[in-house]
Amino acid sequence: MPPWAPKIDPSRWVDNRVYTDPQVYARETERIFMQTWLFAGHESEVRNAGDYVTLSLLEQPLIIVRGTDNVVRAFYNTCRHRGSRVLLEDCGHAAALRCPYHFWSYDLSGNLIGVPGEEAYDGSGFVKEENPLVAVRCEVELGLVFVCFNEQAPPLRDYLGPKVIETLSTPLANAQFEVVKYKGYDLPINWKVFAENARDGYHVPFVHPFFRKASPPGPYFLFDNGHAVQTLGMDPSGIEPDLWVRLQEHTLPGVQTGDGYIVTLFPDATITLRSNVISIDSQRALGPKKVRMESRVLGLTGDTEEVRDVRALGHATWFLNPVELEDAPIFVGQQEGVAAHGVRYSVIARGTDATTGTRGDDNRLRQWWAAWRHYMGVELNSLEGEA
Repeated sequence: MPPWAPKIDPSRWVDNRVYTDPQVYARETERIFMQTWLFAGHESEVRNAGDYVTLSLLEQPLIIVRGTDNVVRAFYNTCRHRGSRVLLEDCGHAAALRCPYHFWSYDLSGNLIGVPGEEAYDGSGFVKEENPLVAVRCEVELGLVFVCFNEQAPPLRDYLGPKVIETLSTPLANAQFEVVKYKGYDLPINWKVFAENARDGYHVPFVHPFFRKASPPGPYFLFDNGHAVQTLGMDPSGIEPDLWVRLQEHTLPGVQTGDGYIVTLFPDATITLRSNVISIDSQRALGPKKVRMESRVLGLTGDTEEVRDVRALGHATWFLNPVELEDAPIFVGQQEGVAAHGVRYSVIARGTDATTGTRGDDNRLRQWWAAWRHYMGVELNSLEGEA
């Protein structure tokens, strides 16, 4: 127990070193990122058989590709011959996956199908059929693509849980969606800064003046696995009349005007609905003090340009300006602040513990940290007390 806070329960403070310490990040990589399901993209990014994307998660090079059987799979982007990357482009289309180094080629299911000069391997013990691309667990739920490096982890549906799937099903189960806008950018912050902020209702009235007027909170729900749902509304009295008219246009299937939610998925993704647009904000940890932020805007397949313009306006109103113009400076300021050697702890003691309510206090952060402690095998929000 820190001497400055003998009356504060240990679950109600955080050791600031967890935002900067390479040892903590290494343990998080081993015990959280390598054990849980990680968001990898949307299935529309590999719409047709042979479409692929490449990405790096935790310095692991991956391929996401749709097979001729319409199944989306993930493989390590590593040739079985000399370890070269098989695919060098960020995305593309291919009938087969061919390594540029020695032209070993694999079909869309990962099987090794071409070895130049294969006869030279006679008598070596090499068997082509025993050397496919190495698969990584990959599952798709409601069009959302996830990967997992842990073969023992529960199935994706079990990991997400019924309430999260039920929430996301409106509207994701009601129509075919596609990514209509993508943006990636780096921030000099620890990954937990964004993860906490996405469920921190306390900051909203101060950092987001538009939300204070236009976005009344609805009920929230917290789950033992670290996920959370915050429902949202819209108040037209806080929105310019012309803008309010536009924000009501082209609501998504099954969604009523003003409906909205934020679903935060432990550890790396936030999915937000606002009437006529969905934004998926995710992060890839690049180190203890660097993340790659990714933003995907979803629209309906077949939207006209006029409809997409309306969705773009909704995205700019509810996501682009608040996150990039208002939240990002706060992220950076927090990361710089927790580096102070003389300030060892931060307090998350506000409010009573509750798994439901409206906007919520620090209880929503404490629920997130409970999941962090579970995966990390520690008793404190710190590496102290490590199991």
